[in-house]
Amino acid sequence: MAHILDEELYQAGMAVAACPTAPCHESHVRACLLERLAGLPQVTTRLDEFGNLHARYDYKSSGREPFRVVAHMDHPAFVIRRGHGAEQVFFAGGVGDNYFAGKKIVFHNELTREPLGRARVEQTAVVGEDRLVKLDRPAPATATFATWDLPAARCTKKLFISPACDDLAQVSTVLALLRRLSLGGAKANVQALFTRAEEIGFAGALAALKAKEGLAPIPTLSLETSQARGFARVESGPILRVGDRLSIFDARVTHWLETAFRDLQAAKPGTVWQRLLMGGGTCEASVFLRAGFPTGALCVALNNYHNMGPGASIRSESISLRDWQGLYDFLFFLATESRSLHAADEAVAGRFARLERKALAALGGNYF
Repeated sequence: MAHILDEELYQAGMAVAACPTAPCHESHVRACLLERLAGLPQVTTRLDEFGNLHARYDYKSSGREPFRVVAHMDHPAFVIRRGHGAEQVFFAGGVGDNYFAGKKIVFHNELTREPLGRARVEQTAVVGEDRLVKLDRPAPATATFATWDLPAARCTKKLFISPACDDLAQVSTVLALLRRLSLGGAKANVQALFTRAEEIGFAGALAALKAKEGLAPIPTLSLETSQARGFARVESGPILRVGDRLSIFDARVTHWLETAFRDLQAAKPGTVWQRLLMGGGTCEASVFLRAGFPTGALCVALNNYHNMGPGASIRSESISLRDWQGLYDFLFFLATESRSLHAADEAVAGRFARLERKALAALGGNYF
């Protein structure tokens, strides 16, 4: 099927989507990233002690303010715990109670991407903070996690359809961005943080803030695929996310991103984007905002959030190819051509200084 994606983005998307993942079981995604980033000019990578993957591209970046992009490597899935001769299966992530019974799952482990077997969910029960899952058969002895049994990722004319767009599509965006910057020798300074276990309470992001090698206090952008709801529309462009359910993000960062979108629109007529509060859930931007980082967020609208389809069906997630490509192009522009956050903020300060002088002259200072 023909598609509109840049080849680098397409290849990254398909490679990462082929990696089974679950909270605390992201090793296949991480290995794919390390393999595709290895040997790239001006790209360095490291793992912190919690298993988060950090990457950086820095080349001839004098005058280019660095920023960080964050995407998480997990997706809601089933995890298997064994001990004292017993096996228990739990679901990790947010999915409605009515979506489980009768659905098929496929088992995996960290040693191979090949399926280890399949089972069907009979029922679930909430025990404390855990959702315990009863299956119609035992898990294979070597299985450590399981995912919904869904078709492999594919592109249609308008959509990228995958078992786990959230957040593997944005992991792919960052991978493709780093490769594009490196292979093109772009003058830029971009840091990336690929986090673990976001779906069980931002575990990787919170741990990264406590790692021995600290994070530089630079502008930090959370990248997500977010539920299409309210005013958010699939096919209407990438979304400048001004906040989530918990937080309103840094106004200075939001203005910087909006300035960059408008500059890109002027340079490339036909560019479309949305500016919205995506209040369906909380994202990692809230973690970094509360830690004192200048924080913003970008996303694309998502169909079948967390695989929850119509009528309690389990479906693949999907995003618009146009939205996805638009976000990828925007991030490249942000890294290589846009004004810095400082410059955008100075422009606002200058505008208010002019307005202040005008106001004082108009009012004459004689009101009281």
